[in-house]
Amino acid sequence: MSLGRIFKSGGSLMSGQAVNVITQLLLPPIFLRRYGVAAYGEWLTLTAAVGYLSSLNFGLQTFTNNQVAICYNRGELEEARTLQATAMLLMCSILLAAALLTCVVFVLPIDRWLGINLSRGVVSATVYLLGLQLLIKMLMGLIVGSFLVIGVSYRGSNWNNASALAITLVTAAMALARASFVWIAAQQAITLTIFCLLATLDLWRKAPELIPQFQYARPSRSGEILKQSGYFGLLFWVGFLVYQLPLILMQRILGPSSVVAFSITRTIYSMSRQALTAITQALGQEITELYGRHEWDRLFRLYELSERVVLAMIPTVSIGTLLITPVLIAVWLHKPNLYDPYICIIMALISGAMGIKEHKYQFQVSTNQHAALARMMFWTYLGMVGVAIPGIHLFGVIGFLVPWLLTEVIQVLFILRFNRRLFVPAAKLDFVPVYKLFALMGGSVVLGAWFAIHAQQKSLLQCALTAIAFAVALACISYPLFQLRDVKTYLRDRMALRSQHSA
Repeated sequence: MSLGRIFKSGGSLMSGQAVNVITQLLLPPIFLRRYGVAAYGEWLTLTAAVGYLSSLNFGLQTFTNNQVAICYNRGELEEARTLQATAMLLMCSILLAAALLTCVVFVLPIDRWLGINLSRGVVSATVYLLGLQLLIKMLMGLIVGSFLVIGVSYRGSNWNNASALAITLVTAAMALARASFVWIAAQQAITLTIFCLLATLDLWRKAPELIPQFQYARPSRSGEILKQSGYFGLLFWVGFLVYQLPLILMQRILGPSSVVAFSITRTIYSMSRQALTAITQALGQEITELYGRHEWDRLFRLYELSERVVLAMIPTVSIGTLLITPVLIAVWLHKPNLYDPYICIIMALISGAMGIKEHKYQFQVSTNQHAALARMMFWTYLGMVGVAIPGIHLFGVIGFLVPWLLTEVIQVLFILRFNRRLFVPAAKLDFVPVYKLFALMGGSVVLGAWFAIHAQQKSLLQCALTAIAFAVALACISYPLFQLRDVKTYLRDRMALRSQHSA
């Protein structure tokens, strides 16, 4: 494995997470101040309403980029070109059809369906432009993902980061001016289009052979590609079921105030988990290449070492976030009434389970061994929504969070089995580290919950100091518990060997 490339990819992904953090820190207080809680809740609902369009991708960009990289590393260049060109033809056809068909939103009562108190014209135009932005993002994903093939996936990530930052800054400026939601959605689509063109020019300059050429397309292979990438499409639907649909349900059942309280809390935990996500995603290119070359021993070593780092960080991140949340809400949004300790406690457990899942999930997705994974996640999340609908009616936001937590734990157990099946040629996986994490998280949340429930009776300084003390204590416990000394030794030896070679 290439540590240098992992660090570059990690750096690029960390930059992307920094952009996400900037977005999540900058936009909510501006929207809340300029539009109010109710209107911000409606904006969140509008953005969630178009999430279903991501399923139109059918996973084309993910499957194609992975498979082209695998073929490229095996020396199957003709196959790589055919796959890439056929996928691009499919993508363009799907996006054009979707852009035309979604014009139907202009004649549907979207405002009434979503329970939004804006004019029908504003709601319809905003939904259409937000959907158009998603379609453009799919096309850009196929372009920037091509950098994976030549071993510089971080370059594609940098283009994604630049476009996201530009969109955030322009959106913030327009929100400060209290622009119409329609104009905000329009500028986001235009800005993304500009960066898509710039990324295409960069790919042409760096590796012109990777620009998809339609003469290599084989329409007869469309069915084969759609079948494989369709499972990635299920994973995109998973994102809608767990992230967008709950907001729509809460808007309809509980109203915009609950949407904002839930969304803000979820955003805080998402921001805190960015470092874990960056570490995991930085492995993607290495996983794909090692799998493509059948280097099982090195792939297993990558799994084992990265698992220790991620699992060791999860308690510190999750419990630290639980205890610092009242401080963030008070200082960041100046709305301490949005803090709900019981929502935060369950979200800490959900965040921990998702941290485990995202690490294991990466090894399935990066090797295109995702079919069983996609089916399992889709049906378990669909079941979660079915249970959550009456739960929200009866218990509010908690009625959604408890089924979500149980679903995440069930998915972790399934994905561990899928990982074991993937590594049959290399070694038998040891699940003891995951069980250790379950035990540590359980004990930590019980203790942290007491402080979280009584946080509003303490000063912000006391809350901040408590969060820091917990984080440091959990980091000290996790270092020996997950044997991070071995990771430190491995990295030191690799760095020393690299220095000798460069000398």
